[in-house]
Amino acid sequence: MDSLSRSARASQLKPEPLVRHLHLIPALVLAAQHESVSISELVMVLRFNGLGGDRACRKLIHRLHRLNLLVIEVGQRDDRREKSVRISTETRQVLAELRAYLDSIAL
Repeated sequence: MDSLSRSARASQLKPEPLVRHLHLIPALVLAAQHESVSISELVMVLRFNGLGGDRACRKLIHRLHRLNLLVIEVGQRDDRREKSVRISTETRQVLAELRAYLDSIAL
């Protein structure tokens, strides 16, 4: 039997940023394509692309914000209640890693 417990081995293995965020890539790509839109507009984009209903897409946006993959700012429009969303530098890094990985496997 191995001297390390299963939990100790799991804590030593840290997934790469690309693998860690793999399930979020579709939402990040859509957010990057629609830079500086309102939260409501991004929810509609996510919904139209089959990423869930209204509530699920709003939760996804806030989850991405908590993971520092999206930046939510006070809106610059007439309605100050509406916040705008843009991708963060960490998201740009994850998408660049995805591009490099896809280039390396020659798809």
